[in-house]
Amino acid sequence: MKRVITIVLTLTVLFFLLTWFAFPGAMSRLLLSINNASAGLSAKAIQTNLGNIHYLEGGKGETVILLHGIYARKEHWVDLARNLTENFHIIALDLPGFGDNQSQSNEQYELQTQAINLNTVLEALEIEVAHFGANSMGAQVAAILAAKRPELMRTLAFIGSPLGVPTVIQSDMDKTLSNGNFPLLVKTEIEFEKRNTWLFPKTPTIPGPIMKTWMQKELMDPAKNEQIWHAANDFSNAPKLLKIAPSLDMQTLIIWCQEDRIFHVSGAAKLDQALPKSRVALLDDCGHVPMLDKPKEVSEIYQSFLENYASF
Repeated sequence: MKRVITIVLTLTVLFFLLTWFAFPGAMSRLLLSINNASAGLSAKAIQTNLGNIHYLEGGKGETVILLHGIYARKEHWVDLARNLTENFHIIALDLPGFGDNQSQSNEQYELQTQAINLNTVLEALEIEVAHFGANSMGAQVAAILAAKRPELMRTLAFIGSPLGVPTVIQSDMDKTLSNGNFPLLVKTEIEFEKRNTWLFPKTPTIPGPIMKTWMQKELMDPAKNEQIWHAANDFSNAPKLLKIAPSLDMQTLIIWCQEDRIFHVSGAAKLDQALPKSRVALLDDCGHVPMLDKPKEVSEIYQSFLENYASF
């Protein structure tokens, strides 16, 4: 009997290893499913005129909508969400054109249009009011929508530095962009891996099959990614967040990392001054996406804000 058990266990391990290295897509889906479930989330999709929109959902209580940045995806919120699902109803979206959603035409990635598309998704999900937590490009999109439909937003949190806040002190990315280089826009595996040094002081541990699958998907169409970059960073027809900020009358939270290389931390004070009702948390030892760098600390700050915003 012991020999049979040993053989079964050995075969199981071998099968797992084979799948891990030979079939990263299948292993990635399995690992993501397990991680989502451990956080109280499940993967769902809803049909819209933009195609199927994929999202993660779980928990009970007031609704919290989580929005990622450029080239990012809904799964980047899972470790933060696992500490919130006990008290809040969480929806982490793949924004239209990103993550597991179908690609969109170039103009759909323009910031004003992204805000319209986000509103379309929220209407499909029958969201009448919610808390919004957003990172980078997603924060700029959320702010545009907040200015147009303030009744949607109980609160608005900028989790990691948002797009649209010019700073007096140039960030590392500002300096690189001025030389005609785009550190977040990648075309090769080496560039994909190097980008992590821009996003994180220390790259978070992500299982190999997941990272490989995400990388392969992003590198499928570098030309399209370049078009997305330019569309999502074009403010010719969209107001910057700093200009919108004085009109955002809901309670707001700013979480910004001292080591952020994408947008300099000096922007936090400028945004705080421009917002009518805001508070700031500056964190050490994290970069542009703190929900991946320091998910427990960030979730504790965010949960405290969500639980006490009415008394501020």
